[in-house]
This record gives sequence, structure tokens and C-alpha cells, in this order.
Amino acid sequence: MKSIKKYPAFIDLSGRNVLIAGGGNACLEKLLGLENTQAKIHIISIYFKEPVLEYLKHHPEIKFEERALEEEDLSDRDLIFLATSDSETNAKFRTVAKKLRIWVNSVDDPKHCDFFSASVIDLGPVQFSISTDGRFAGVSSALRKLLEEVIPESDADLFEILFQMRKKLKTILPDIEERRLALKKIIKDLETTYFRKQN
Repeated sequence: MKSIKKYPAFIDLSGRNVLIAGGGNACLEKLLGLENTQAKIHIISIYFKEPVLEYLKHHPEIKFEERALEEEDLSDRDLIFLATSDSETNAKFRTVAKKLRIWVNSVDDPKHCDFFSASVIDLGPVQFSISTDGRFAGVSSALRKLLEEVIPESDADLFEILFQMRKKLKTILPDIEERRLALKKIIKDLETTYFRKQN
């Protein structure tokens, strides 16, 4: 029997209400992943590790409370990350979230997840995401590092230039077929530079 495939998607979280339960390393990982999304982040935890508190010092827009999570805290959320490291707690609050029709990611607890976070390579206008459905984060991390070596972050500006070139080509080359051939040549050059097989 074939395994069920997940549908990959990039979600616009600007202005969305995102809850993170837990204040440890997993919380910090999610905060880093949510950077620049412009989401409205609220963290609730019975304790906060020092690296998380240090991060929050530089992000006063993030609301956080040092207390136990309650069922009422899940209301009016668009997305929830359960970073509690307690499977029973995850199961309890995911049940509440499902009744409220809110998607939940339970960190390192795949059976209590509605979606999985991906390991992302951010090159400005281009993003690559890698996922193992929460089963082996180390593999995602290793593949991300490999791709970062192949396509360094310093090349992000080149992709932006490429997109601008495509936009201008519509004016310079109004003929669709001629424009397609020009773009095909650019893509072939990219393949040759970045994705050619190594001997």
C-alpha cells in the first residue's frame, strides 16, 4: 500500500494569529521559521529558556506569557504549534483545536500533527522546502545544508534579477515563442552552472 502524500504549500501568515505553546528549543526553532512572515505571534509556556527570552528581547512585537496553557487559549487562532515535548498534552490540545477547526503542528510528535514544518532554504524570491513528514528532521537539515552549498545565499540577488529580466522580456520580446526560447536558454545556463552532474 502506498503511503499518503502530503500537499506542499507556502502559507501567507501576514496578520494571522499564531500560537506557540512551550518556551524551549522547539519554540525558538519555530520563531526562527516564522521570522519575516508578519504573523501575530503569541507564546504561552510555564517556563522560557534563556535563548528564547534573548530572542524575545529583540522582538517586542511578540506577545508571551509565563503560565500553563488553557483550552480557551486556542480560540481565534489561525495556526497552532505545540512545542511542549509532552505527547499527552499535545493530544489533549490537538483534540480541542480540531473541534475549533484549527490546524496544529506538534513538534517531534507526528501522530498529533495536521501539518509538518519544512526545512527551508531562503534565497529571497526563491525558496526550497524539504520535509520528512516529521519523521527525521536530521535528514531535512542535511539536505538543506547540501543545497545551501550548491546555491549559496549570496546568489539571492541573481534570482531577483532573473525575475526582473523575465518581466522586461514581455516588453522587449512580445512574441511568446521568441520569449520562451530566450527564457529556456537562461534556465539551461542555470542548470549547467548549478545542477550539472558531478563526475
